[in-house]
Amino acid sequence: MTLSPNASECFGVAALEGLAEAERARLARWTAHLAARGARVPGEEDFCAFGKLSTLERLRAVLGSVAPEQCGPLRRVIGELRRAKRAGRSNGTGNPRGPDLRLAIPREDLRADWHATLYDMRDRAKRLDAGLLLLSGPTPPASSMIGDIEYVLRAVSKVCIEAGRSPALDKPAILAWLAREDARGRRGTGLSLQARLIARFLAYRGEKKKLVARLEDLASDYARRGRKLRKRKFQWMDQHGTTIGEVWDIAEALREKSVQAPPGTARRYRLALHAAVIALSVNMPLRIGDLHRLRIGHDICRSNTGWSVATRLSKTDSEYDLPALWPETTPFLDALLTLDAVGGALWPEYDHRCGTPLFSETRGATALTADWISDVFYEHVGTGQHIMRTIWHQLAYESDRDLTWMSLALCGQLGARTKREYRERNARGRTVRAGRQSLAGRRKQALLDARLADCKTRDQSPGGTP
Repeated sequence: MTLSPNASECFGVAALEGLAEAERARLARWTAHLAARGARVPGEEDFCAFGKLSTLERLRAVLGSVAPEQCGPLRRVIGELRRAKRAGRSNGTGNPRGPDLRLAIPREDLRADWHATLYDMRDRAKRLDAGLLLLSGPTPPASSMIGDIEYVLRAVSKVCIEAGRSPALDKPAILAWLAREDARGRRGTGLSLQARLIARFLAYRGEKKKLVARLEDLASDYARRGRKLRKRKFQWMDQHGTTIGEVWDIAEALREKSVQAPPGTARRYRLALHAAVIALSVNMPLRIGDLHRLRIGHDICRSNTGWSVATRLSKTDSEYDLPALWPETTPFLDALLTLDAVGGALWPEYDHRCGTPLFSETRGATALTADWISDVFYEHVGTGQHIMRTIWHQLAYESDRDLTWMSLALCGQLGARTKREYRERNARGRTVRAGRQSLAGRRKQALLDARLADCKTRDQSPGGTP
């Protein structure tokens, strides 16, 4: 077969050597297709017009070897066609996937008046988030807290229904729910938080003030119990001894696997996503609720020198500003743009992605969730993403210098009580280590003095060895 001159000019004769006859023919048709459309660098519309799913999958295989920079848009086109194909032959019933709910009722089965209260909470919280004043009525909890309140209501409802009674927030229902959670081995810190969520819900409705006060007292009791136990994250660190460097190595290994994966495949981009979220968590150990909300060009920005972050933290509504991420983080984040970019060009794709979520499998159309970040860490590190905050604080704790300010700043912890607790804890740790070092030094000196005295005694004694 005689190769199209356009194919030779575009890819070079050397790049075409070793291709099978069918692959050469496919590449020639692709080159002619681009020439007819007047496209030098192909985009999604060029691939869509070239052929159906099977045709594009075969084209991806050959482009991956001769022109991998063209494969970014092809990944998305193939993904959309596969989703459409699955949807056309779906036998789904519309019911939720996964195992049956064991500890909570479905969201839609909540009491109607509880639904109404939650809706009102969300509406008022949304108005507050938009900067509007609430002139009357109760102050809603933070938007991030309302989903947690809803889950606790569903859990208490489950206990009530299993006991053969209607869902309610009264003393028998809450005691039965707490008994179930205690039997499951639920830790005091978790129960303290959930008891406060129930109290917050009742207070918002203006109901059962005595029960609200009792729940607050109960939450404080559970919190004290929880503080007496060593936290699971510290138990995990004692067992695994994971360091910042080891987590970074995991990110590097995932990035290398991404580079080695076939161009234009979902696997290549998924590995790049996993590598990027782990690397960013090392450099900037925020909570998953803040990381998954980062938007390109708004919260996280690229300049000629690298990436920077300026965002607001959802838990404290405080500003978080990191003017320069580590240079080592740059290739991880750049890959999330260049792997999807037309021709692999960074800046046109950055402009296109401005305002879209950083972590997305759909070129910013939809965001990956906070739970996705946690799942990535469990898969590759062995525990949740929160461990990065613990590792940074532990590094500050074990340092001979006061690095508490560094760990607090990186983790975005600006509360006065949090700062005081970590500074007191780290200061105690440094004092203990300094005391041990002093004691060890004194013992060493005492041992040395004893040896010198023994040598002096032997030198002065009759017949002593000189």
